Amino acid sequence: MTHATSRLLMTAAVWGLITGCIQIKYDQTGVRTHNFGPNKGIVDQDYSPGFHRFLWPLDTWHVLPSTAQHIHFSKEGWSPVGPTTEPLNLTSAGGDRVVMTAEVLFRIADGEAHHVLQESGPEERYREVVRGLAQDAARVQFGRLPTEDFYNATNREKAREEAANVLRESLKPRGIELVDFLVETIEFDPNYENLIKQKKIADQQVLLQVARGKAAEEAGKVDMIKTQTNVKIQKINQETEAAITQKGTEMQLQIASLQAEASKYAKQKDAEGAAYESKQKAEGEKLIKDAEAEGARRMNEALSGEGGRNVVALEAVQQMNLVEVTFPSVGFDWFNPTEMAKRLGGLGGAAMPASSAAVETPPSAPAASSPAASAPAAR
Repeated sequence: MTHATSRLLMTAAVWGLITGCIQIKYDQTGVRTHNFGPNKGIVDQDYSPGFHRFLWPLDTWHVLPSTAQHIHFSKEGWSPVGPTTEPLNLTSAGGDRVVMTAEVLFRIADGEAHHVLQESGPEERYREVVRGLAQDAARVQFGRLPTEDFYNATNREKAREEAANVLRESLKPRGIELVDFLVETIEFDPNYENLIKQKKIADQQVLLQVARGKAAEEAGKVDMIKTQTNVKIQKINQETEAAITQKGTEMQLQIASLQAEASKYAKQKDAEGAAYESKQKAEGEKLIKDAEAEGARRMNEALSGEGGRNVVALEAVQQMNLVEVTFPSVGFDWFNPTEMAKRLGGLGGAAMPASSAAVETPPSAPAASSPAASAPAAR
């Protein structure tokens, strides 16, 4: 075999390899169909992303999306998620026409792509199945609502959940998984919408009047409460003032009583002090008198003896008011005490003679018999 022949065969093999394969992308699922042989028909298997054998006309391949898909029921011909279909035309329980825009999100269940192809057919016929089942579920569940309940968010949401459950159960046997059923808008016939608006306005007016009535009633209650509160405040103030006055009076009485008791106690203590003072003074005077009497008694006892006369004479001399005393300088012994006592009347002797007694002279003319014998006056 020549080099050129080998090269031609290799090229043919590569070409056959390339043309005999199909690529399944990461967001797709492949379904193979055998066109000939005993196993003719759709293979009961989903093929994951990658390269798979494709020998036409022996095999036929169908590629389906494995991610979420949308069906948008809207009046607009196009939406951000792709083409749209006609909105859902519903009839309420009251017979009124309702137009609903909605969106159905779904995906082909894992491992069910071949089953979808068997149930719905090739290409995107399964989307038509989803659209038809969604219309049926919405018409049945929302058709049970009275017209007024379409404006009631709670009842409308309950109907949406019921429609989603019905649609989910309808799609499950066909290999399709419902992600969600979303309601976007609801529109009525224009004439009916005007009637609904008028009825809503009338209902709101009734509610407004009721609210105003309740507000007036509450305002009256508030005024009454304010009045009662003011009366209670005045009563409390009066009671407080009366209590303060009473407490003040009681306090003054207590103060007066305490002052009277204090004055009485002070007077009693003063009287007791005066009596005690008088008693002590009397006792002191008695003691003084007793002492004087005792002194006099003892003095008398002392004077009744031999020396008593000397004391008497001395006392007499002290009581004399002599201006000047003159003693003789001859014939008298001045340094003999015994002689001195005798001359003064003591020691049992005679009294001093008149010629030797002191001579009182006026102060203006003092005299002395001798400068040497003169002495100062004694008191």
